[in-house]
Amino acid sequence: MKQPRLSSKAEKILSGAIQEFLVHGFAGTTMDGVAAAAGVSKTTVYSYFQDKESLFLALIERLIQKKYQRVFNPQKAQSSKGEARVVLHRLANSMLQAMMGDEEALGLLRIIIGESGRFPELAQAFVGNFQKSVLKDLCQLFESRSELNLPDAEVAARIFMGTFMHFVMTSEVLHGKDIMPIERERLIDNLIYLLTSNQTVTAIKHKSSRRNRSDSGKFEPDYKSEQKRLRSMRLTDTAWERLAALAQENQLSRSEVIEMFARGSLRE
Repeated sequence: MKQPRLSSKAEKILSGAIQEFLVHGFAGTTMDGVAAAAGVSKTTVYSYFQDKESLFLALIERLIQKKYQRVFNPQKAQSSKGEARVVLHRLANSMLQAMMGDEEALGLLRIIIGESGRFPELAQAFVGNFQKSVLKDLCQLFESRSELNLPDAEVAARIFMGTFMHFVMTSEVLHGKDIMPIERERLIDNLIYLLTSNQTVTAIKHKSSRRNRSDSGKFEPDYKSEQKRLRSMRLTDTAWERLAALAQENQLSRSEVIEMFARGSLRE
């Protein structure tokens, strides 16, 4: 979804335009106001954008190109090596960081939704240029991960994208974070658990060593040479801190880190 590079003058007009749209909304913004905010003449604005609608659509395209596609890139996740759980976790964090940390993007989204009744073409442009492209890339990602054993990759992609769209809409756009609070990490962990619950795990079985029998015919314990405290060891505070650090470094929960160590797919 690569867009042609805009001239510095066009970028200046868009920078002025977004401020006008965020303050006055779509209906209340005028080309005169945009020209004044950009510090150019109205003739210059019209030489780049034929009307207010094309100007707003250009902002949507810039939003997708500069503020989302560079951060959220499913194609990179698709080609990255590693367990699907880890790849999806990083992708989920990337999506939320992009959507949650950009006030201009959230402001434009509010305008698109608020004006969708009178100007449905604005909402359709957002769906067609952003959501449809993201859905396509996510479908390719899930289809490439055959080990997940998903019955329908498109449905999985819609669930993945829809979960975070709903989270952002409720928490940020509709200002409902205090009304319907949920921890971001909890949401991500449980979503990925659902999507990977049917995952096929390839494991190599190692034959255990044969244990000796005592004179009475009973098997002797294979840990008799170990100290008892080693067989019931609890994690120290230092170990918990290291576990938390590994979880944060790999963008996983602590339970996922423990599971990854158990599978042998994660190393310090």
